[in-house]
Amino acid sequence: MYRVTGYWRDTKIVQYFRCKYDAIDFKDVVDANYPIQVTFEKGVYPMKEWIVSCWNSIMDDRRNPLSAIPDTNVRHMVMQVLAWMWCIIFSMSLGSLTVFAYTAIAHTLLIAGIVATVVIFETAKRKPSFFLNSLYHTPSRSRGYMWVNGQKVKLDKNDPGGEHE
Repeated sequence: MYRVTGYWRDTKIVQYFRCKYDAIDFKDVVDANYPIQVTFEKGVYPMKEWIVSCWNSIMDDRRNPLSAIPDTNVRHMVMQVLAWMWCIIFSMSLGSLTVFAYTAIAHTLLIAGIVATVVIFETAKRKPSFFLNSLYHTPSRSRGYMWVNGQKVKLDKNDPGGEHE
């Protein structure tokens, strides 16, 4: 699938084509109208973009109607309550508390995994030095000395150590 996009100062026109030659013809027509920019992309699937857009409009608290709430923690809590509400609704619509237990556990694991990933990514972006521990020493190495060929060798106190000295 091909996507041709024409950009003007206050307008954007996007058209999708299955045939490469139809896309080329449309690109020529757009070019004839003096746009600021024209893009021609191959391998674009509008359904995927639509699904991502729908997902973001619901699940991204900066884009959904909850964005009007100034406190991000409150927004997060409201999203959690909504998630549990829909979990209960779907399991009750299937008529089983057992299904609710499974979906509740699955949702908890999924949300916990997403939260852990976001926390790690945000920490890496904002404070990458968090992952570097300057006090790291291998558990098998004593900090005062080490044995080399049967002899005790005293180590410098400022030596951070490591695995392969």
